[in-house]
Amino acid sequence: MKKRGYKRVFDVLASVEKWLIAFLLVFDVGLTAANVFSRYVIHKGWSFTEEIVVAILILMSLIGAALCARTRGGLINLTLITDILPGKVQNILDILTTVLLIFFGAVMVKYGIARCVAQAAAHQMTTSLQIPEWHYSTFVPLGGALLILHSAEHITDVIFDMIDEKKKGSDQKQ
Repeated sequence: MKKRGYKRVFDVLASVEKWLIAFLLVFDVGLTAANVFSRYVIHKGWSFTEEIVVAILILMSLIGAALCARTRGGLINLTLITDILPGKVQNILDILTTVLLIFFGAVMVKYGIARCVAQAAAHQMTTSLQIPEWHYSTFVPLGGALLILHSAEHITDVIFDMIDEKKKGSDQKQ
């Protein structure tokens, strides 16, 4: 079957996200190793690295969760139960849970932006590095936006699959 145009765009986005996660993971491991080395060999711990490592772990988790939303059962669906249901019911439940994911992503975006604005207005700074706290808080609306995008991709896939199945069924009857 020919790949639909929107899938190419989302595949590129997913590829960029995967490479970003891989880079951030290597960076996090390197930073953690450097912190351990400095603590036990130089006897001067770099406590600031902990702040960066935790922030990057949060960013990687949010991007990874959005990537999981691309596939059926990737996030909140319990496929053990839904797999025994008829195909049409599976599709309806999949669409319903994906709509809920889009709603959850919208909540993340809305309240994530509100938190960033409040932190910027209050001039809140991080403990170790003394940088504006809202910089890290931008990860939440970013994760929410990616969740919305990949959930919309998935719901579109499900709808097109339903249309294709319906066409196959009508072609077989003729």
